[in-house]
Amino acid sequence: MCNHISKGKNPLQKLLSEKLFRSEHLSFVTNRQVHHWKAIGLLNDYRKYAASGMKSSFNFYEVLWNRIITEMRSFTISNLQIKEVKRFLFTPEKDVIKEPFSFSNVIQEIILGDRIIFLTLKQDKLIKMLDKEEYAAGIDNGKINNHFAVRLDLLIWEMLTLLDLKSKAQEIIQHHKNMENK
Repeated sequence: MCNHISKGKNPLQKLLSEKLFRSEHLSFVTNRQVHHWKAIGLLNDYRKYAASGMKSSFNFYEVLWNRIITEMRSFTISNLQIKEVKRFLFTPEKDVIKEPFSFSNVIQEIILGDRIIFLTLKQDKLIKMLDKEEYAAGIDNGKINNHFAVRLDLLIWEMLTLLDLKSKAQEIIQHHKNMENK
């Protein structure tokens, strides 16, 4: 599903990896929720001491994960299931034949390739990332039913707009397209 994004930090990866955002930038989540999610392991806490008074800072991937959590919680998905989704997204698979899955690479591919990707959680707890053709085929043939799905591309563009990164991302996309055409 995923093409390889160069291993060096490209401009988009650099932009998305910078810890530019604090809880107050995230209108969809409260500080109280952030602290609770850290306490139960839905979010990682990078502060040296939790009671240090240091504010939490997030990069784009972490902001997107916060947004995904809010979507899942709005559908009453349990914290245990959300932890499984976190493990799926943020723990690279060890596969000798192909490159390990990377959530950050998928996000970059969605942005650069303007792709539609669904993150699905089926009732049997199976978690998958599917493009629109795979998702539609799964629905049509009955292999995907009783599930939660979120379109990552819509959440990504929503977050880029909310965080005022859309114009910077579009500059990088245009640069990327120009480089591909050379």
